[in-house]
Amino acid sequence: MIKKTYFADIVGASVSVAPWEGVVQSIYSKAVNLLHPSGVLISLVDSIDNMTDFGLVVKNFSLLISEISNGSHFLWEGNRIIFSDIIVDISRASEWSGALSKDSINNSADMASLKRAFNKLATDEGLSPVLTNKEGNIYSNAAEKLLEKAVTKVNISKGTLVDLSHLVGLGIGFTPSGDDFLAGVMLFEAMYGTSIINRTIIKAKLSGTTEGGRTLLQLALSDSFPFYLRQFAESILNGSFYPSEGVTKVIKHGSTSGSDALTGFLWAVEKNEKNSLINLT
Repeated sequence: MIKKTYFADIVGASVSVAPWEGVVQSIYSKAVNLLHPSGVLISLVDSIDNMTDFGLVVKNFSLLISEISNGSHFLWEGNRIIFSDIIVDISRASEWSGALSKDSINNSADMASLKRAFNKLATDEGLSPVLTNKEGNIYSNAAEKLLEKAVTKVNISKGTLVDLSHLVGLGIGFTPSGDDFLAGVMLFEAMYGTSIINRTIIKAKLSGTTEGGRTLLQLALSDSFPFYLRQFAESILNGSFYPSEGVTKVIKHGSTSGSDALTGFLWAVEKNEKNSLINLT
């Protein structure tokens, strides 16, 4: 029987063509997640807006998800993903990377306006109350205590790295809030070439979160970020960022993922300002 073939337009830079086999971990309206033996997820997605370095944008995605189901077995064979009834062909896909482009770096970004926009627009759910001072929830309250304890143990201005590994896996959902927060902190570090948190300890704790969280953090630890965070960062670096518009776009990502990532980013901004790590003015 000749199998129907779907074609991938874009492939993430960390997707390997080495052969492996597995099952479909989960299916959403915009993503199909394949569980790799390493514990990360390779995601077939509907558009570049949902790309990571472990992603593939597939043409006719809405038709694709009607032909597979959770638990479906597949064989990854070179540039093809072979399911029982269909094939996804990767051979024609162009490569995309979540690494930041730093052709021009804007060190006079208006972080004050960004904070004001976030305080006004952020959801009360997730970890945003850590910064907005709005009424907290079980996860933001826990995160606030963990952050305070972690920071009081170190002297950031003297280069001591903060241990935020207890945030790994904190929260619920595809990517727990604590993981998104950490990705936001690492985004700030990658943008400005500084170090605030201890990444080695975070890497050792990746087994303590979901497959989605593990995938996000594994990429962030190597300074690779989802499309929406890369777009946010580069708009700041090239001077094209508009606070209200930019914040609105980020916090629309996921249930609280975008808001949690911005919380982590702005937490890092505050720590940088307080400890004079780098000059952003």
